[in-house]
Amino acid sequence: MTEGAVARNYALVGAALLISVVPLPQLVGLWQPPWLAVALIWLVIVAPEDARLAVAAVAGLLQDLLVGSPLGLHALAATVLVFLAANMRHWVVSSPPWLRFLLAMLMMTAYLGVVALIGGWFDYAGSWAGLASSLMTGGVLILIAFLFVRI
Repeated sequence: MTEGAVARNYALVGAALLISVVPLPQLVGLWQPPWLAVALIWLVIVAPEDARLAVAAVAGLLQDLLVGSPLGLHALAATVLVFLAANMRHWVVSSPPWLRFLLAMLMMTAYLGVVALIGGWFDYAGSWAGLASSLMTGGVLILIAFLFVRI
């Protein structure tokens, strides 16, 4: 992979970190997906050699610093997410779009589950509806991305 592609992949993770701290109105904020999880899943599927556990840990620590959550919360969740995504990559690549959606939802559920387990359910998403809507929005974004790009 060229240096430009590697820089583009890491810029995607950086953009996801910045987008995650953009203030949104309350109604739209409920539908905001966990952008870091979406970007890391995409990075693992498209460029597995660039998606390392150390990259996930550093991105998670930056997410903790930007959001103001306890240090290590998103780092642990992102590391678990990248580990699961790397192990399920061959299923995602060789499966139909509906199964890709379900596998992406499973990975994002693990990410949000770790965040919720450590950080508390209502401190992170605000409510069960916010958690469910962010899961669905992230899964739909990943499904749309998989439909437009041949892996």
